Amino acid sequence: MWRFKDKTLLMGSQGVALAVAHAIYALDVEFSIEHESENERPASNYSGAELQTFYGHHVSLNFKTPLAISGVAGTAPVTSPLWLACGFAQVSDATKVVYSRGAATPAVASFIFGKHTHAITGLKGNFSIALEKGRPMVQWQFKGVFAPPTASGAALQPNWDNWKKPDVLGPEYGSSFKLNNIAMTLHKLSVDAGNKVIYDRTITSSAIEITGHESKGQLTVTATELATFNPFTLAGEVVPFEFKHGAAAGKKITLSGRLQLPVPKYANLSSELTGYELEGNLIPLVGNDELKITFE
Repeated sequence: MWRFKDKTLLMGSQGVALAVAHAIYALDVEFSIEHESENERPASNYSGAELQTFYGHHVSLNFKTPLAISGVAGTAPVTSPLWLACGFAQVSDATKVVYSRGAATPAVASFIFGKHTHAITGLKGNFSIALEKGRPMVQWQFKGVFAPPTASGAALQPNWDNWKKPDVLGPEYGSSFKLNNIAMTLHKLSVDAGNKVIYDRTITSSAIEITGHESKGQLTVTATELATFNPFTLAGEVVPFEFKHGAAAGKKITLSGRLQLPVPKYANLSSELTGYELEGNLIPLVGNDELKITFE
């Protein structure tokens, strides 16, 4: 949790009135105010530093959260506004909630520094998911429109009951992995949505925009018999992958997509068995279908 004595982060989708229920269980938070500038140095008979004009203020906000589950099948997780702000659309039914590529829904944030509160609007961003040991985590990277701080009200006391943490990774909690429809022993998996996020300032407007994306995936698996899976002959082919985690309804997560297999690298595994490191681009088949996150 990122709340050192007097710092709290609230986030929700644009148009939502932020309240303590929107507190983010954020770790390793980085917040910075960015800007553009121009130098001014009028002609004179002396030397010295140049005056600067500052404009185009905007913010960068980076943090980690657990890959939060919903706790109830068919219910969106508490991180829903974050997925939406990263350009992933939500489709739900009675048993599952699916996020896949779509138009971004901007987020708003209230960032409380003791007696100062920053209201941040128009947030859009990128995410990456890392799976190795412990609980699965998400790294979020956002940009938003800056506004000067206002005076803070009474200190908030977040209730983390709505942050349903996922089970730790492992076979006892239903963790499994398939690559090219073949069950594999997985050691590491990471995916990066690869959104290109910019602050777009014109003479008449300013906004945060996602201008495109190049999603990537990286994984380490135990080498199988070549007759079962031969990454050398498959190099360059686009194959499906699917990671499943969670044994009970409301706790299940599926991460799936389409990876272009690279020329493999051999990996040194702790078991001293042979492994492969595979890193490549996630390639859509019919558009915006290269990566999908499903909560069940």
